[in-house]
Amino acid sequence: MKLLTNARVYRYHPERRSYQRYEALLIGGSRILGFEPSATGLGAERIDLGGATVLAAFADCHVHLTDTGYFLGERNLWAASSYAAFAAAVERLPRDRYVLAGQYDESSWADGGTADAAPLERHFPEAYAMLVRVDGHSCIVNRKTFAWLDLPRATQGIERDERGAPTGRLSLGANWVAQAAFLAALPLAVKRAADRRAAQLALSRGALHLHAQFVGFKHDEYAAEIEALRDLPKAKWYPKICEPDPQLAVELGLPYIGGDVFLDGSIGSCTAAVSEPFLLAPPGGGSATGGLNYSDERLYDYFARAEALGISAGVHAIGDRAIEQCIATWERVLGGRRSERGTRHFIEHFEIAKPEHIESCARMGIYLSMQPQFDLLWGGPGRMYEARLGESRMRSMNALGRIERAGAVLCGGDDSPVCELSPLTGMQAAIAHHEPGERLTPEQALTMYTYNAARLAHAETQTGVLAPGYAADFVVLDRDPLAGGDFAACSVLETWGDGERIAC
Repeated sequence: MKLLTNARVYRYHPERRSYQRYEALLIGGSRILGFEPSATGLGAERIDLGGATVLAAFADCHVHLTDTGYFLGERNLWAASSYAAFAAAVERLPRDRYVLAGQYDESSWADGGTADAAPLERHFPEAYAMLVRVDGHSCIVNRKTFAWLDLPRATQGIERDERGAPTGRLSLGANWVAQAAFLAALPLAVKRAADRRAAQLALSRGALHLHAQFVGFKHDEYAAEIEALRDLPKAKWYPKICEPDPQLAVELGLPYIGGDVFLDGSIGSCTAAVSEPFLLAPPGGGSATGGLNYSDERLYDYFARAEALGISAGVHAIGDRAIEQCIATWERVLGGRRSERGTRHFIEHFEIAKPEHIESCARMGIYLSMQPQFDLLWGGPGRMYEARLGESRMRSMNALGRIERAGAVLCGGDDSPVCELSPLTGMQAAIAHHEPGERLTPEQALTMYTYNAARLAHAETQTGVLAPGYAADFVVLDRDPLAGGDFAACSVLETWGDGERIAC
C-alpha cells in the first residue's frame, strides 16, 4: 500500500456535480482504498507530496497519434509567421526519400502570404514531399508526388492555375487520398517511433486516457494498429476506428465506432459545410459553403446499424449544415429520445452549432467531444474565425457554456497535432473563452477532461474520478488550479496509472 500525504486531493462526486478536498490518498495495488491520512498502522509506504495537488488523470478525447509524434521538432511548421519563414523552415527539413511536415497556418502570417509548393520544388524536387496544413484538411505536394498519386482529373479538391496545371494545393477528397497514400508509404518503424514519442508526450502532460483516431487504414489493418498500442508506453487506450462500419467495432470488441468520420471539412481550409458562405474563396475550386460528404440515407444507414448493434457511433461535424444533418438523422433513428440501448453516440468538434442543435443533443443524450484550444488559437476579434466567418458567427461558436447549461455531456480533447497535446492548456482555454458567456468554471473544465471523458470511453465505473474501488489513475500537479489557480500555469509532476508511477 501507498499513502500519499501532505497533498490537496480532489474527489469528484457525479451525483452532486461537485468536488471534495482531502489531505491524503491511500492506494492498494492498482486501486484507490480511501482518503485516511493516518494509515501508518496498516503498513503503508508514506509518500510526502509537499503540498502538491492530486487530480484524476486527464483524458484527451481526440488524438492523432502518428501525426502528433511525427510533427514534433523540426517537422513542425507552426512557428512560421510569414511566407519567408515558412519557406526557410521547409528548406531546413530532413533530406529523406519521403519528406513530410505539417502544422503551417497562413491565417496567422503577418504578411498575408499563402503557402504554396514553391519551397518543395526548390529544395526537394526528387523527393516525395508533402506539407499538411494545421487542420489536416488541406495539404501541399510537389510535382513528383502529384504524379505518383495519379489522381483522376475529376477528383475534388485539386487546385489548378489559369492554364489548368495543378498547383500542388489539395483539399477535399484529393487531400485525404494524398495523405493516406503518403502515410502508408512511410516505413512502419518510422510510424511506430512517432507513436511512441506522442504517447510519452501525453503521459508527461497528465493525459493517461487517449482516444486515438485511426483514419484511412484498410479494413484488415485496424486490428494490427490496435494491437500495436500494447507496445507503447503505459497509457490507457481507447481506439476510435474512423469508419462508418459498426460491425467492425463488434469484430474488434469495441463499444464505439467513428470519431473522424468526416461529414464535412474545416473552417481554416474553408471546407466545413456552412449555411452562409465563407468570406474567403475556398481552395481547389470548392463551394463557398463547403460540402457534405455523406448523403442523408448513407448517414441514416450508419447510425441505424450502430444503434441496432448497441454500438456508440461518432462523426466529425464542424459547420452548421453538417451538424444539422447529423442531428436530423439521430432524430430519425432515436425518435427524438435517448437511446433505449444506452448507447453514447457522439459528435466531434460541434463548432458552428445553433441553439436548437444544443438542445437536441441534450435531449437525445448525444455526447459532444470538443476542443477548447480551437477558440484559444482562432477565436476572438481579428483572428481566423472572424476572417473566415465574420463577427456574428465567430461569437456564437464553440459554445461550451451554453452546452454545459443545457445539460449535454461535454468532453475535452485537443485534436493533436491540430492543437498542442496539453489537457491543462485545454482546460484553461475553456475557462478563458473569448466570449464570457461561453466560459466554464475550473471545476466544469476539469470534469470535461476527466469524468465526462471516462463516460465517453464507457469507463466511468472504473476510472475518471478518485474514489474507493476505482483505478488509481491520477496526476500530481505543482499547484492547485481549483483554488484560484491557472491550469496553464500548472506543471505535471507525476502521472500514475493503476497505482504505478509511469511518468514524472
